[in-house]
Amino acid sequence: MKSIYRLKKNSQYNYVYKHAESVADKNIVMLYCKSHSNPTKVGFSVSKKFGKAVRRNRIRRQLKAAVSSVITQVANGYNVVFIPRCREEFVFDDLRQSVVKLFTKSGLMQ
Repeated sequence: MKSIYRLKKNSQYNYVYKHAESVADKNIVMLYCKSHSNPTKVGFSVSKKFGKAVRRNRIRRQLKAAVSSVITQVANGYNVVFIPRCREEFVFDDLRQSVVKLFTKSGLMQ
């Protein structure tokens, strides 16, 4: 995913956690709020309950790939944080469908 679409600072994540609305399904929780930036920026938060760093990074990479495939179709001006729910194994197609479903459910998909 390109750098212009990423949340980078801790203050950006804290702003989303404080002011966000949320939508969820069985795989992912999505927090989103209005921002002043033009492109929609996305961040990922994978907790330590998923296991060691190798497993957390794999989940994060899969989520980044799923979001980058649809980020151009998302409305501008939002900050979004994805938080996966703890499961044994994530299948990429399920994650991609969940991402699309959550963007449409929240009304951010154009």
